[in-house]
Amino acid sequence: MQTTHLISVREFCRHHHIEITFVESLADNGLIETTIVEQIRYVEPEQLTRLEKFVRLHQDLSIHVDDLDVVSDLLDRVESLQEQVLHLQNRLFFYEPR
Repeated sequence: MQTTHLISVREFCRHHHIEITFVESLADNGLIETTIVEQIRYVEPEQLTRLEKFVRLHQDLSIHVDDLDVVSDLLDRVESLQEQVLHLQNRLFFYEPR
C-alpha cells in the first residue's frame, strides 16, 4: 500500500504535542480509523478533522480519552438536530405567505 497520502501518527503527535497512545486509544475505541503499514500507524487525510477535534476536546477541556466517545456522540446529535431545524425552517419559509 502506498503511504503518500497517509499522515504518520508519529508526525501528527509531534506536531500537536500529544502522546501516540492518545491516538491509539481513539483508534481502539473506534473513534477514528488508522492504517498500519509496515508496523507504522497512519491516519488518512479524511480523518484529520475528526482527530483534531478530539485533540482540542482533550487538551482544551481536559476530557479524558474514555469519555470522548460520549462527547462525540452528543456533538453528532446536536449537529443532526441543527440540520433538522434548518430543513424545517426552509420548509416553513416556503409555505409562509410573503
